[in-house]
Amino acid sequence: MKNKTTIVIIAQIIIIFVLIWVVVLLVNKDTISNHSDDDESEEEIIVDYTTIVDGIKQIQLPGSVEKNSNIQFRKIEKTKTNQKKLNYGIVQDISSLIKAKTNFVKVNYLITKLMNQVKNEKKHLEALIILNEDNKNISDLAINKKQTEISDLNNQINIYENEKINTLSLVKHRWGVKFIGILKNKNDPLNKLLKNENQLISLSVTQIDREKLPPENIVIIPSISSSSEIKASYLSPSPVVNQSIVGKNFFYLTSNSKLIVGERISAYVSKSNSKQNFILVPNSSVVWSNGQPWAYIRIKENGNFVRRSLQGMREAENGSENGWIVTDDKIKIDDEIVTNGAQLLLSEEFKYQIKNENED
Repeated sequence: MKNKTTIVIIAQIIIIFVLIWVVVLLVNKDTISNHSDDDESEEEIIVDYTTIVDGIKQIQLPGSVEKNSNIQFRKIEKTKTNQKKLNYGIVQDISSLIKAKTNFVKVNYLITKLMNQVKNEKKHLEALIILNEDNKNISDLAINKKQTEISDLNNQINIYENEKINTLSLVKHRWGVKFIGILKNKNDPLNKLLKNENQLISLSVTQIDREKLPPENIVIIPSISSSSEIKASYLSPSPVVNQSIVGKNFFYLTSNSKLIVGERISAYVSKSNSKQNFILVPNSSVVWSNGQPWAYIRIKENGNFVRRSLQGMREAENGSENGWIVTDDKIKIDDEIVTNGAQLLLSEEFKYQIKNENED
């Protein structure tokens, strides 16, 4: 009887172990099945939208994906030819020049007036001398007094003459020889400055370029004024270095009166003889990969997107354009450039490649 009980117990234990083993196997099977389903689900989510056309990789997005991604593009714009930035400049305050001109004119007037007075007094003196010689009808004291008056007038003329010389010297040292004509000649073209018909710009040339001749014609980019770009022509070197702008300073003249005195400006010179055409690439179109700049172009024939190199691009520097300048051998004028979604397209292009690398 005892042996029979023992056998039953052992049989029950074996059955329990078998049931546990079956349960474990079933759980592992479900887990493996779930993992397999997840992998298959991931495979279904990641779709490779890249395609090869004529040996070039392109991105071919379904219309719904392109719309939901808010990818935007526009026609390429031409830009002005090769521009070179010329540091910074300042719209000059010419109040000291106006003051010098006013003072010079005033002193000239006073000198002319005194000289006429001396001339008249000398004639009066000659008459007094004749009367004095005629039986002393006029005293020697009266003659001496008149001579003293003439001497005082001549001294005053000398004072004004020295003041003229000092004014000319100040203008020469502050503004340069070119501006002397403003004081001496009312018909000098630079007098338009004093009438606010023209404005004067002090522009710096950098340390690297300071030994070169400054450009004859520049285009000014205002920083405060609402004025559009303003043309200016070279006038003369500035005899005074402006401590607030680095480099050697030169004066430029504008046919303009809308800039604000003291306003900082930048400028560029256009080389119109350049045969190369230039394209403007908006900032939002530029993406970086492997240290290189790129942009995505939409191919009108099939609606696909292709990545183009912008190697050698440079920032637009004329103020009215925002973006980068590239030559037309990088992008064609008839292309449509992506202005929104370029980073998304870059990710899309390399997404499938990264997945394959992870699988390996």
